[in-house]
Amino acid sequence: MHRFFQRSLPLVMLACAGSPLVAEAAPHVRTGFCAGVGFGFESVSWSDEDDRQPSENSGVMNARAGWAVKPDMVLGVEFWGWAKDVEVLAGDFVVPVEVQLGAVTACATLFPDAGGFFVRLGAGLAYGQVTVEPPPTVTEVAAGKETRTGFAANIAPGYEWRVSKRLAIGLQGDIVYLGLGDPLHNAFGYGVNAQFNWYW
Repeated sequence: MHRFFQRSLPLVMLACAGSPLVAEAAPHVRTGFCAGVGFGFESVSWSDEDDRQPSENSGVMNARAGWAVKPDMVLGVEFWGWAKDVEVLAGDFVVPVEVQLGAVTACATLFPDAGGFFVRLGAGLAYGQVTVEPPPTVTEVAAGKETRTGFAANIAPGYEWRVSKRLAIGLQGDIVYLGLGDPLHNAFGYGVNAQFNWYW
């Protein structure tokens, strides 16, 4: 999956930025139901039990559904998901740990002058799960899984190009905050995503 993101994202970015004639094939019209998906890379940092803030990079995916209440405003729900396998030093042992983070937020997307530039703001539920899976040879560290929920907030500026009557492609930057308890405490995500949005 990670290699898929690495190979696909540059091609999508090139398509978004390098085809202005195609991108102007249709005007921006936003009325009624809309939905979208996106993928890219994000760097996520969190506070650990020693008050350090390790940072890890991995692929990220998001999805949304909403309703255009006005040509310059869409209200809806956004999903954001990120996962990473890391190795943690526990005493003299290296233990694999899987970190999964997610957020479901109610969001408003604003399009100034009903054009292609947008800013998305959201707040809602944060989810985090840490799974410890020591190898069979490491008996000093117990396997376990901890799940936490909390508050999530995100802001995502970006730009989309309408390539047909219904489809727009674009790029957005993400800033995501996840307020979680131990062992992740507060997590922050920063990254860039390619976007595919449909309007009906």
